[in-house]
Amino acid sequence: MGKPKINLSDFDDMLNFEQEQRTEEAAPAPVPAPRDSGIQEMNFDQMESFPNHKFKLYVGKQFDDMADSIRQYGILQPLLLWHTEDNHNYILSGHNRKECGKAAGLKEAPVIVKENLTHDDAVLIVIETNLRQRSFTDMSPSERAYCLFEHYKAMKSQGKRSDLILEIERLMNPHETDVSATSAEISRSSGSRAELAEKYSLTEDSVAKYIRVGEHLETPLMNFFDMSQFPLSVAYTLSFVVDNAKQQQIADLMESDSYKVDMKKAELLRSYYETGKLTDTAIVQILSGEKTRKPKSDKPQPVKVKPAVITKYFTPQQTAKEIEETIDKALAFYFENQESEMEVTA
Repeated sequence: MGKPKINLSDFDDMLNFEQEQRTEEAAPAPVPAPRDSGIQEMNFDQMESFPNHKFKLYVGKQFDDMADSIRQYGILQPLLLWHTEDNHNYILSGHNRKECGKAAGLKEAPVIVKENLTHDDAVLIVIETNLRQRSFTDMSPSERAYCLFEHYKAMKSQGKRSDLILEIERLMNPHETDVSATSAEISRSSGSRAELAEKYSLTEDSVAKYIRVGEHLETPLMNFFDMSQFPLSVAYTLSFVVDNAKQQQIADLMESDSYKVDMKKAELLRSYYETGKLTDTAIVQILSGEKTRKPKSDKPQPVKVKPAVITKYFTPQQTAKEIEETIDKALAFYFENQESEMEVTA
């Protein structure tokens, strides 16, 4: 099966974007936030992680360093929260500050509360604030895919998004009079993958693949992508197996049997899925290599005669053709004698 050619002009149709549904987790009933966006103090127990948060939290030394800094200086930058109509206070920016603050012994933190946001608006803020705190190249592959996918969707409603990002800049940097050009650049884009590619120093092909992966590759396989178990091209091909259960089975087999997925296996998985043949047995056969293993040949292996043997029986003046014909005759004579000896013995 040949590699699919990506046509960026009809990429919207290929992706078949659907509105992300927000799932709610059980949490203590928070106190309704006041209807203003000024800085206030809020207890950590009243804050909830953003649903389906894609960005990895600090661990190890990075976590310890932030916790030590908070013990010494406190939380200097307010957390940014989204107060929803059903009285949830979701963290848009500040998950690490919350966890490190709790580790440092704090019970509350300064916050800025935003209301009247759509879920897509909130997602864009999560992305923009994370991009401000670290570079795109520092992100894991799954975080890059998520950022590009969400930015691509954001380009479909430009005006409101540009105003939103400018306001977030103002709220998070109240002492700065100028607005960061880079933070709002993506919202001013015309919507082409070419501008996304320029923004993130990627090829258009890579942007298209990351967007597809961000939409369709589920968390279990994303984790292997983050661990460099396979490259972007393989992640992209696996994203066409748009069945959560089958992606989960692939990930489980990679975990339990240490199977690797290369491009050949990924293309087979995609081909079998698209033709309705990707059964549980077929997945095992593909991942184990049974389906990609070359059948044994019934022909003898070719043999190269060493130069020492050639010089032992032939002169430098003899051509390759003459040498080949002589060897052929010698072998014929040899096997004829072998057959004669076997008949006499019998």
